[in-house]
This record gives sequence, C-alpha cells and structure tokens, in this order.
Amino acid sequence: MLSSVDTLPEGRSTPHAGQEIVAAQERRFNWLAAGRRWRKTTLAVGLARKEAHRGGQVLWAAPTYDQVRIGWTMMKRAYPHHVHYVESRYEAIFLESGGCVRFRSLDHPDHVRGHTAHGVVVDEAADVAPAAWHEVLRPMLISTRGWAWLIGTPKGRNWFWQEWVRAGDDPEAA
Repeated sequence: MLSSVDTLPEGRSTPHAGQEIVAAQERRFNWLAAGRRWRKTTLAVGLARKEAHRGGQVLWAAPTYDQVRIGWTMMKRAYPHHVHYVESRYEAIFLESGGCVRFRSLDHPDHVRGHTAHGVVVDEAADVAPAAWHEVLRPMLISTRGWAWLIGTPKGRNWFWQEWVRAGDDPEAA
C-alpha cells in the first residue's frame, strides 16, 4: 500500500487525497476507473517501485508501445538513482534488491506469456483486450499470489467497466 512516506513521481512526496482513499482500500486485484489528470499512472508507478524495491518482479503493461513509454519515462524521472534502466528491453532493475519492473505492450498479449510476476499494472486497461487479463496476466500471478492494478479512464460499459462493477462483490478486488 502507498503511504505518505513513499515518494511519488513528479516530485510529489505524498499522495493526493483521492490517492490516499484508493490506497487505503487496496486489495489483491484493484480496478481504478478515474478521469484524466487524476494521476492514476503516478500512483501506479509508486506502487510498482515499492514492489521492485522489495525485490519483486512487476510487469507494467499498456495497450500500445506509446502508452507503455509514458510509465517508463515517469519511472526514470522519478527514480533516477539506484536503478539500472535497460532501454533496449524496457526494464528497470533495482540494484539493491534485484527487483525489476518490465514495461511491455499488450498489442499482442501472447508476447508477455512466460513471465512470473509479484505485481501487474495495466495502464489504460479499458483499451486492452479482455483476454489479456483473463488468459495471460492473471494466470502469471498464480504462483506468487501477486497483486494487480488495472487503471484507466472510463470508456462506456466495456469489459473494464464490468470488472470494476464486479470488484465491489469480490473480497480480493477493489
């Protein structure tokens, strides 16, 4: 969970009030539907960093390469020290812990198969094919009992909206 002592990207040292509320309700699977400029990506970068700092493996995914690059760039700016950034593989390796955040596009979800993760972030999840979550990403969390944050801007009543609504009845989801 994100706390006020965690460092957030963009020079913020504390989460804004809405992020504090969301972080306080964190569960294993988190569905965050919020409008533009809410700083969903900022929150998720802090959560990914926290897991990698503990030595965990995190998969950061988005529908397209350009959207993945937003999270990658934010991570590099926010945490320039004690992290080795491998540009050719879009991986942020945390030197003290060995943890890693891998940034991948889900334009072809099968390309992320085979990874094991302690945490998964899906940025702009409403634009990802539902099979990416159900058939690829969620199964990679089984052996670690890992967590997920699926974040995005509402875009009608698609699969992301359906999962967000369903999360209210699931004790592992928020």
